[in-house]
Order: sequence, then structure tokens, then C-alpha cells
Amino acid sequence: MARYVAFLRGINVGKAKRVKIDDIASMLGRSFNDVISYGQSGNFVFAADMKKDDIISAIESDFEKEFGFNVFCVVRTIDELRNAVGNNPFPGALGDELYFTFVNDDVPDGEDDEWSYKDDRAERIGSVVYLNCKGKYHETELSNKFFEKELDAVCTTRNLNTVTAVLKL
Repeated sequence: MARYVAFLRGINVGKAKRVKIDDIASMLGRSFNDVISYGQSGNFVFAADMKKDDIISAIESDFEKEFGFNVFCVVRTIDELRNAVGNNPFPGALGDELYFTFVNDDVPDGEDDEWSYKDDRAERIGSVVYLNCKGKYHETELSNKFFEKELDAVCTTRNLNTVTAVLKL
């Protein structure tokens, strides 16, 4: 069985789409093995004998049935997550300055794979956009919503501290 990470997009942020993490872990445990959660924003590690696309479909379908609203998720293998950290084009960025925007779809490489806003810089390598955010993340134009529109894909963003904590699970 392979080890995977699922990042659920947009849950437990603000007042909408609030779900207890233990309830989500319980739901995931019906389809996958060794489910472990991190934090309150939808980070899960688990084992499965399925392809990533099938995992995504199962999670999104089960979530809607269980909790009554849609959620999108991005799934990576543990090795893909380690590689994402290793490919960081901003090695000097601190844990609270470096963000990973995980792109769910294969987006072809293009001319515009680098972005900037004030002192913030972003670069896409494959299916990860790396953001070196010098200011406050909620104030940058280079947000998850920006990249979803720019890349026409489902994305979800986590900071370096969260990604490294998930890798330790």
C-alpha cells in the first residue's frame, strides 16, 4: 500500500464549511488505512491501494454524502510531497514565508510560470506553485484564488511549517 497525503481545500476557514477533523478522519477511515490528521484545515495522511484520481473521487463523493457540501482535495504521495519540498526555488525562505500551492490538474508549462506582487515572488515547478510571501499571506494578490484562476485548476495552499509537519506523520 502506498502512503498518500490529502489536502482538503477550504474547510474550517472562517465560519462556513466547518467540520470536525475527527469526523472527516472517521469518514476517510472507511475507505483508507492508517488515517492520521494534522491541524484543523484538512490535512490527512493515509495508506491506500488506489490511483490518485480514484482517491480524489472517493474523498470528494464521500465528503458530500457525509457532510452535505462539496469539497475539493489535492492528493500527493509522500514521495511527491518530499520532492516538492526538495524542489523549493526559494531555499532561504522561512517556514512562515514559504507557501506551496498544490495544483490538482496537470497544467502544461507556459511562459508565465513566474509571478510577483510587491515583495512576494512565486514560481511554478510542475504541479506546485512556490510562493515566497514576504508580507502577510492574506494580503498578497498571489493567493490560492489567484492561482486557481490563473491556471484554471483546483489548488490548495499550505505553508512550509504545515508541509514539513505532515511529512513527519
